Amino acid sequence: MAIDKTPTQGAAVLLKIKSRSAKLRIRRRLRRLTSTELSGEKRPGRDQEQQMRRKGVPLWTWGLLLIICAGLGLCLQLNDNTLTVSGFLESYKNQYHSIVHNRDNYCDRLHRLGNMVNHVRYHVLHQEQAMEQLERALDNTTFQTIALVGSSGVGKSHTALVLREHFPWAENVKTLSWTGARSVRRVQSMLANLVHCGQNLILIDNMIPEDGQYVPVINELIRGREEIANSTEQPHLKQLTVVLIFSLNRLQSDDVYEAELETLKQLPHTHVITYAPLETVHLVDCISREARVEKVQLEDEHVEEIIRGIDARSSGCKSIRSKVVLYGKPIGTDTDKLYPTD
Repeated sequence: MAIDKTPTQGAAVLLKIKSRSAKLRIRRRLRRLTSTELSGEKRPGRDQEQQMRRKGVPLWTWGLLLIICAGLGLCLQLNDNTLTVSGFLESYKNQYHSIVHNRDNYCDRLHRLGNMVNHVRYHVLHQEQAMEQLERALDNTTFQTIALVGSSGVGKSHTALVLREHFPWAENVKTLSWTGARSVRRVQSMLANLVHCGQNLILIDNMIPEDGQYVPVINELIRGREEIANSTEQPHLKQLTVVLIFSLNRLQSDDVYEAELETLKQLPHTHVITYAPLETVHLVDCISREARVEKVQLEDEHVEEIIRGIDARSSGCKSIRSKVVLYGKPIGTDTDKLYPTD
């Protein structure tokens, strides 16, 4: 009788599979144990590195402390020798600017600003008293703010133009046409950009009597800048002169004109210089000057026509140049009677 061995064979196969699975599990466990042991061996190395790093921290700390101490010592040394260091830097800057501008001792502040008035006198006529006051004001550093006050055409703006052209440090001149309260910010920006080399000049034109209320504001802005000197005893600070130009309306009544003029004369901490009104007899000199500048000659009839068309007290010499250019003929042109330019 034949025996069916299939169940027996199936059991053997299952037994083999179970034994293989058991072996795999054992191998996995061994691998895990092995990896755990290996990782356990590396941990002491990491701990040792951390301990070595911890031991190195005090060294870095000491090094940092040494650097800080050295820096403090250097600062103290520089503080004791401030004059020496600042003197060296000042000498270096002076030499640099002297080379750039091709002038020895370019940054030297000993130049008399009053010397510029000699050039102003050549262009501004019949204002001798104002010129003398301006010369004294420019040489007197007690007054940082100077106000030029007068009616139209008497030479105020012309004075500012000549000061700008002949200021010893041309790149240090800043100009502003006043437009009310918003111009205060412009002044703040100018004050923040002053330089130590030489002196600084700020020219503010187009002001009217109502703008006198801003003069104390401008003076306060100047005093608020610690780097700006207020006397000659502070040579290490920045030197500044501010020139304000006020125009009065001569067409209004004399009472109003005199009241506005008197108000401007009382501006605080400001050297106020008053320009005298011009008269009709002064127009001839203005015409001669403009003709000389434009290099033209005028016939007598044209000179008389120019004088008849100008109110000297209200507009001064302001509109003369345009008329001289209109009627003038180039020097050398043949004509019977020409107005001399000498």
